[in-house]
Amino acid sequence: MNPLIGINLPNNSVNPEDTRRYFAAFCQAGFNAVEISLDTYPLIIDGEPCRKWIDYVHGMLDEFPFRYSAHIGRGLDLRDLKNKEKHQAVLKNSIDIAAELGMSPLVLHYEVQSRNREVEAYFLQAHKEAAAYAEQKGVLIVVENIEVELVEPVIELVDSVNSKNLKLAFDTGHAFLASHYFKFDYIRTFKKTLPYLAHLHLSDNTGVFEELRLTDRPKYDSLPMGYRYEYGRGDIHLPPYFGKIPYDELFALTKGYQGMYICEYYVERFMPFMADVQSMVSTGIARNQ
Repeated sequence: MNPLIGINLPNNSVNPEDTRRYFAAFCQAGFNAVEISLDTYPLIIDGEPCRKWIDYVHGMLDEFPFRYSAHIGRGLDLRDLKNKEKHQAVLKNSIDIAAELGMSPLVLHYEVQSRNREVEAYFLQAHKEAAAYAEQKGVLIVVENIEVELVEPVIELVDSVNSKNLKLAFDTGHAFLASHYFKFDYIRTFKKTLPYLAHLHLSDNTGVFEELRLTDRPKYDSLPMGYRYEYGRGDIHLPPYFGKIPYDELFALTKGYQGMYICEYYVERFMPFMADVQSMVSTGIARNQ
């Protein structure tokens, strides 16, 4: 069986004609899956589903022969107890929309552990409830590691939820940055995730952790991407094999893996090389398995 090698839709693609142009290019490059952030379109407005947009996007996705995965909107925070009802509504409606649009898995970010036991207890319970609800809807939930946290807490969450419907999404770029910042062995940590792994994000970088990501997030987000590329700073979302991540070593460990390989990079900045990216990943998987 050929691997499912996908690519992320840039989240500035709210114009449907932009989406269609990207999808046509993805087809031509040989990708067979696409991941879409649900906040790319106004599918949810003030916690409520927007039926017109849901119906429109549904029709648009049906025009193309892809498998689809979904990424939760950036605003979801299951540690925000003050606004938990709104976050619960957004998550529930995101699961409903993913189910209706045929998107699975649905990726959630782990973010950073707090030291508040009440917050962490609620965080765990919210994921248990989300997994149970998503199972009813036929959507798999996967929780993604980030670059400002270790990978082990994500493994512990998935293990604690103990549901066939909540697994781990390993982000190669986030873990590579974290391994340099927190000084852990990258490949050994990836091996730990394998019993829980159901989704892969393939992005590349130099391993240079940008401290502003921790000390001043707004300033970090405002750094010009051209500058960050030139100096290799932080989570720069290069295509796989464009940076320093040892992808051949990773792919040698994914024999038997049945999930998607989503090339999650700044697609619009590397348009001439889309087919090359697909070829490098497919060849890398075949060569190492």
